[in-house]
Amino acid sequence: MSNNESIALYIAEECRKAGMTLAGAAGVLANIEAESAFKSTNLQDSYNASFHVSDDDYTAQVDAGSRNFVDSAGYGYCQWTAGDRKAKMLRFHRARGKSIGDSQTQIDFMLEEMRSFGRAWSVCTTSNDAYQCGYEVCRYYEIPANTDAQSKQRGSRALAWYSFLSHSGNASETPQEPPQTDDDGIAIPKTWPPRTIDERCEGFPEIKLLQSVLVCHGYNVVIDGIFGESLKHKVIEFQTAHGLSADGVVGQMTWAKLLDTGG
Repeated sequence: MSNNESIALYIAEECRKAGMTLAGAAGVLANIEAESAFKSTNLQDSYNASFHVSDDDYTAQVDAGSRNFVDSAGYGYCQWTAGDRKAKMLRFHRARGKSIGDSQTQIDFMLEEMRSFGRAWSVCTTSNDAYQCGYEVCRYYEIPANTDAQSKQRGSRALAWYSFLSHSGNASETPQEPPQTDDDGIAIPKTWPPRTIDERCEGFPEIKLLQSVLVCHGYNVVIDGIFGESLKHKVIEFQTAHGLSADGVVGQMTWAKLLDTGG
């Protein structure tokens, strides 16, 4: 087993202890892998060059107080970049008397911080869909440049991490079933239970499900699988009519009302 795989198993175990599903842990691993390759002292590559400093030297300087950590340089497992998030991270580590590069403290901070990112945390603690977890952690917690493409890549990578975790001997959940296929052997995308979707979810099969259900509710909607502004307005209209938060995001409460045949 490689060093990265050993680190990944440990992080996954901590995620599971915090209440994440196996799929949620896989989603986190896919994002940490993409951000830092599982290196807790990883400094954003472009800043290694511009600061003329190595990862370890930057870490030592932050610990010594001679380097301003609240800059715009991505750092650590999750490549924390925003000033307010890095400031909180620094306070968290100093309160524990730990180096800013300390692996365990970064994991603890990540889990505490992610709880305040409601959507990402909710998905990782309830969903058994590894692709969804990797996708949503990227989109709603990491939020990297080129988020759309990165979310899809990390969703796909999360499936590989799910398989790894499932066969590591530490999994307590049944591995995901192989996808069903049509008559031509092409995988049929999973649409149930429906995932949280909004206008940023390109290509999700739940979009056509949403459109079909809205038609059943009497809305004039074209079933084309595209979550554009028109569909968003229809969702907001439906949410307003049913006393839901009118944000255009189709989450669990909106799906429940859409699919409630009793009223």
